[in-house]
Amino acid sequence: MLERVRGIICYSMYKMSNIKSKITHLIEDKMFETFMFINILGYALFKISYRPLGDIFQSFIVLGFLLFLFCNFKKAIKDKAFICLFLSILLTCLSWINSTFQIPHLAKDSPNIGILADLFFFIFIAYWLKGSIKKVRTLWLFYAIGVFLTALIHSNDILADIMNGIAGQRIDFNYVNANHLGALAGITFLISCYYTFTFKPIKSKIFITLFILIPSLFITIVTQGRQIWLAILITSILTPIVIFIFSKKINVKSLIIILSTLTISAYLAINTNNRLHNENYLIPIILSGDINDIPYSSMGIRIHFWSESIPWIKNNLFLGTGEDTRSFVIQESTNLPQEIKSKFTHLHSGHIELIVSYGLLGVVLFLYIYTLIMYSSTFYKKNNEVLIISTMFILFFVIINCFESFLFFKTGEYMINIIFGGIYTFYLTHNLSMKDNNE
Repeated sequence: MLERVRGIICYSMYKMSNIKSKITHLIEDKMFETFMFINILGYALFKISYRPLGDIFQSFIVLGFLLFLFCNFKKAIKDKAFICLFLSILLTCLSWINSTFQIPHLAKDSPNIGILADLFFFIFIAYWLKGSIKKVRTLWLFYAIGVFLTALIHSNDILADIMNGIAGQRIDFNYVNANHLGALAGITFLISCYYTFTFKPIKSKIFITLFILIPSLFITIVTQGRQIWLAILITSILTPIVIFIFSKKINVKSLIIILSTLTISAYLAINTNNRLHNENYLIPIILSGDINDIPYSSMGIRIHFWSESIPWIKNNLFLGTGEDTRSFVIQESTNLPQEIKSKFTHLHSGHIELIVSYGLLGVVLFLYIYTLIMYSSTFYKKNNEVLIISTMFILFFVIINCFESFLFFKTGEYMINIIFGGIYTFYLTHNLSMKDNNE
């Protein structure tokens, strides 16, 4: 009987080894890698422009990565971002458990583990990009096209929206709200500025300028997102400083040109955007420190929401109370008017929503991820290209999340996964190849 059991075990292990060998051969095949890259491009094109199709491409990416995990789980489990993925799931569960004790009448029946885990889809993309700068650039190009497709597909009348935007109206292209498409176009504008001035072939410069830079600049202006222009200005100023700190060398000519272009563009936007001046009267009221005197304007609403968040943060500092806390802060408030409570369901700050939902542990997790991505960008050794784009994106994303909740919307998830995926691929590919060599 014992010999029979041993035989079954040995046979099962042989079959499993054989299956692993076949799957390994499949995922290392160039045709399969090309197929997965096509799915990544499909995800970039359609995830937000036409989600049903984008979800199909995303499913194939997940399936392909699961095949990799089946054969290489011991390698993957040691990856830093992969560990953070598991920690995000653990944190989601801990925050939910805390909510059942702290706010049992509001707590959900079960945790939504995908709310943070979905932000780590960039690992799947990074693996299939295989550390190729050509694939990364192509992905970011398709991201830009995906942004333009979003405006085109979601708009009820794209020509009317364009004309109304030229006339000075605020346009949202019927996608979530104007701030979201402005954020998507804002980072496209930043990256296209960099490539316009660093690519040497004149045809590349002309193509990027006409078909990416100008359309993304137009969308950024007509969506009239004040936080977007603030992010562009601060990013353009700080990026050269950060790059110098990291690399001790800098392409002064390119960065001066980029800085000048961004500053001029921002100046034009500021002087054609009345929304930037409409709430100047709030500044002395805010400085007075009396929250009750602040009117419920666009900026005023945000300040009231952030003020209401303070008690929640103090009461659940380390773990927060789960994903719906951003809504609870508003709905459970005794200070906010009913018309405001019935209209809004989030706090208009991704950072504040992170801390009320997942506490200081959530903040620490994302600070580590941002640091890891910056570190990962240094693994592209040819020049500072990836480091510069990494710096621009993280600065831009952190700033816009001060005033809007991109971190917990599909817009932010899409931005993070595509840009982070293109950055992290160099670090992930390097580590996996090192492990292969050691074995």
